Amino acid sequence: MKINFYLTNHINKSDEALIRAVISIRGTRLQKTMGIYILPDKWDAAKQKVKQGYTNKAGQDYRYINSKINSLQKQFSDFDLSISEKPTEMDMRVQFEKAMSVTPEKVTVEKVQEKMEPKEKTVSTLKRIDEFLRECSITNGWSDSSYRMLKSFRRHIEKFGKAKTPEYFNRDGLNNFIIYLREDAGLEESSARKQYKNLLWFMNWAIRKGITTENTIQNYKPKFNVVQKPVIFLNKEELLKLYHYEIPANGTVVKLKDLNGNEYEKTVQEAGGLAKTRDLFCFCAFTSLRYSDMAQLHRCDIRDGAIYITTQKTKDSLIIQLSPQAEEILKKYEDQHFPGDLALPVITNQDMNRYLKDLCELCEFNTPIRVVCYRGNKREEDIVPKWSLITTHCGRKTFICFALASGIPPQVVMKWTGHCDYKSMKPYIDIAEKSKEDAMKKIGAAWDE
Repeated sequence: MKINFYLTNHINKSDEALIRAVISIRGTRLQKTMGIYILPDKWDAAKQKVKQGYTNKAGQDYRYINSKINSLQKQFSDFDLSISEKPTEMDMRVQFEKAMSVTPEKVTVEKVQEKMEPKEKTVSTLKRIDEFLRECSITNGWSDSSYRMLKSFRRHIEKFGKAKTPEYFNRDGLNNFIIYLREDAGLEESSARKQYKNLLWFMNWAIRKGITTENTIQNYKPKFNVVQKPVIFLNKEELLKLYHYEIPANGTVVKLKDLNGNEYEKTVQEAGGLAKTRDLFCFCAFTSLRYSDMAQLHRCDIRDGAIYITTQKTKDSLIIQLSPQAEEILKKYEDQHFPGDLALPVITNQDMNRYLKDLCELCEFNTPIRVVCYRGNKREEDIVPKWSLITTHCGRKTFICFALASGIPPQVVMKWTGHCDYKSMKPYIDIAEKSKEDAMKKIGAAWDE
């Protein structure tokens, strides 16, 4: 016997969701809503109980609701022990009504048949995904970026249009969805793999909840031609050039050279945003902070020459000592007031990425980078200037690469960055080893001279 309780996607005017019971006994399965509504954030999905102290809009408190849940569990447990054959669905309905009724002795098969609800209408995949998003965002404490990623997955399912219900995703359905990602959506292989993993996540959730019995995806292993992308970071000379770069005034026309050495002109715009972006990026490069942590850094998090934070992404508690350069950036803004007593000015991640590309173009970070990707079986490659690939996260990568190349042991760097295993550090360690190898060749050449 197995019984589980979930919140449905049926929301009342008070934003409360219905509690549903899913009971399975010897192959007979019954899904029934309990007629009780609660706020989603008052539901403990792990314990399958209402959180202590809560009372819903109907005046039913957590003790009453949890007692009904307990009654259902006991009723079906006793029923399972009392029978020797597979029960019918009607048998299960009678037991459900007895558990929920004030006078269980008056519940009969006839009375249950009289009030039997029509079978629930088939619920669409999109509505199931909405239920999945709502439940998992609460139970897993998703960040905004995680929620946006899954909303993107929902949009792809909507555009795909063929998956009316989760049962669609048998082997043929999975093949069709991958073809859609590659051909209709035009995604490169790394992005297609991400969306497929989101589908796997959703389908495993639907299988666990008894929403679907279609489990082909659990043993389906599609191959994606994903190419390891180069780690983009600034070397010491580039970072110091950016750190000391004086932003020209708005309207200034700057002469630059492209990859091929051809001259062109660029007019400076939004100099204020460029200046703040320079400082914020360099601060990340001097401290290893992610954008999300830098943007939420409060003055109270800085004391005794160090940053004391709990990271937004991984919830790690870190102590990061401040370098003189990082302290200099903080000092520049110490007399300015920012909302919430933040230590630094806040620019959205999207705007900062845009400003960064302009900054690095002005600094002429033109090292050619070969970018390779696959779309299905088609290989695409291009050679682009380094400045076009710089993002806010490159600040953190710059810190890691410079620290490792300077001889700081990986385990020390991991204490600053919050990395939990060497696997995630391996690309940076490889770069550091290559840097040391190049340095030794220069030393050898100097001795030969």
